Amino acid sequence: MRAEDFLNPEEFHLLLSACQEKRDRTMLMVLGGVGLRVSELAGLKIEDLDMPTGYLYVRPEVGKGKKSRTCVLSDTVIEALNGHIGSRMAGYVFEGRQNGHISTRQIETILDEIAVRAGIQNTRAGRKRVTPHLLRHSFARWTLDAGINVADLQQQLGHSSLAVTGIYLQVRPNHRLENYKRSGFDQILKG
Repeated sequence: MRAEDFLNPEEFHLLLSACQEKRDRTMLMVLGGVGLRVSELAGLKIEDLDMPTGYLYVRPEVGKGKKSRTCVLSDTVIEALNGHIGSRMAGYVFEGRQNGHISTRQIETILDEIAVRAGIQNTRAGRKRVTPHLLRHSFARWTLDAGINVADLQQQLGHSSLAVTGIYLQVRPNHRLENYKRSGFDQILKG
């Protein structure tokens, strides 16, 4: 992976600004603010959210490898979810046809449209294609840039191995520099 394989925060905010519906903005906030896979977003139920405590639960039937996990929700994501869900108490967060959930393909199509409106995606200009997985990768990069521990990121993403999550460390080593500066390591060398 290269640094250009990710969205930067400014591009993410351009996407948010290009949203025409609250539902679409909320989907972007969950993809970019929690790091869910597109299938996990599509299958997300209101019952999977514990917004008072700030958690989202990925059920085994939705998670990759039939594994469950607990994800942390930021206040910004909680605010977006509350605004979208309103007074509903159960059901899919992002509804589709006949009381089902939105399809992964529909999420991808919505994201394509938003990215084109935002001026980020234009296949003729050779710009990157904005996909749900690109938002997941970008979330990982932003998380490490913010100083979150790589083991915590591993749990959030649902990776079975720290080595898988470690690929993000190679792309942006600046978080390591900040950790060394914060730790006071230099004082050990100075004596």
